[in-house]
Amino acid sequence: MPRFRTTFLSLLALVLACKKPAAETQPKKEAEAAAVKVAVVAVEELSVPRYLVLTGSLKADRETEVAADAAGKVLQTMVERGQPVKKGDALVRLDVQSAELSRAQARSQEHLARENAALAKLECERGEALYKGQAITKSEYDRRKSQCQSTELSVKLAETGAELAAKVVRDGIVRAPFAGVVGERFVNVGQYVRPDSRIASLYTIDPLRLELLIPEAQLGAVKKDLPVEFRVIAYPDDLFEGTVKYLSPALRARSRDLVAEAVVENDRGLLRPGMFAESRLRVGEQKLPVLPLTAVRRGEVAASIFTVASGRASERVVQLGDTVGKKIALLAGVKPGERVIDSPPPTLADGAKVQE
Repeated sequence: MPRFRTTFLSLLALVLACKKPAAETQPKKEAEAAAVKVAVVAVEELSVPRYLVLTGSLKADRETEVAADAAGKVLQTMVERGQPVKKGDALVRLDVQSAELSRAQARSQEHLARENAALAKLECERGEALYKGQAITKSEYDRRKSQCQSTELSVKLAETGAELAAKVVRDGIVRAPFAGVVGERFVNVGQYVRPDSRIASLYTIDPLRLELLIPEAQLGAVKKDLPVEFRVIAYPDDLFEGTVKYLSPALRARSRDLVAEAVVENDRGLLRPGMFAESRLRVGEQKLPVLPLTAVRRGEVAASIFTVASGRASERVVQLGDTVGKKIALLAGVKPGERVIDSPPPTLADGAKVQE
């Protein structure tokens, strides 16, 4: 029996010993629940830019598929894909030997026509003198005069033929109609081309045009000379700018939208025709609540802020707008005048006690 009592007392002492540390940790929990020191700012309301968010695509300012003006076999190609060219630079040289022979023949015919015209002019002058002296009849004089006039027309016809023959020879070298960059060459040496054959595609890439589709409901906010900024997937950290210059006079019947084009400088050469662009047009201003950037906690899914009411922090999800200097506009989730914690501690939780 004494042994049983001793065991019982030992267990009781062990239980009391276990309870004692729990009692000692109570002040620590109370300390942990103490108010967190925070800085509080009031939500302001400012006029911030209002944007119309659109999608668009880049296109060349000028683009064309250069065609041949003469027929012949390709003797030489002077350009490759991606090569810059100036206006008038040679792209392809054709075999125009037969055209050169035709030009020589046309020059000879022109020379002969001029000689005939010179003789006819002398005959006309002689005939006029004879007619005045009544040495020939009126009908003979009219015949000589008509012959003189016809030879003058023959000269003009021969001149035209010579010019056409010379043009065919000149067209044996296909040249760039404007400065740009070669997109693709469609012919190779030895290939026979006709006047309608494609030779090469040519693009002007500085400046470019950004084609935008404006919904019918937003037409009232869009006009010429509006600034537009956009990003492309290839360069996500670069912000490009342009200016609206061209507006279609009519909406597209199927999609009920209007095509607008902005001129975009491409002096760095980063942009290419065909790129997809996420764009926004600055169409005015609007008043929105704003907060310091440091007051917003950005999560993986959403952004939030902590408002203060009755000494406690209340976390609230907000919809972010654009940054304005060191502040950010809020589209939803807060109202002007509300009190918000600036630079909330990382450990701050919803419902925590706070002290200003």
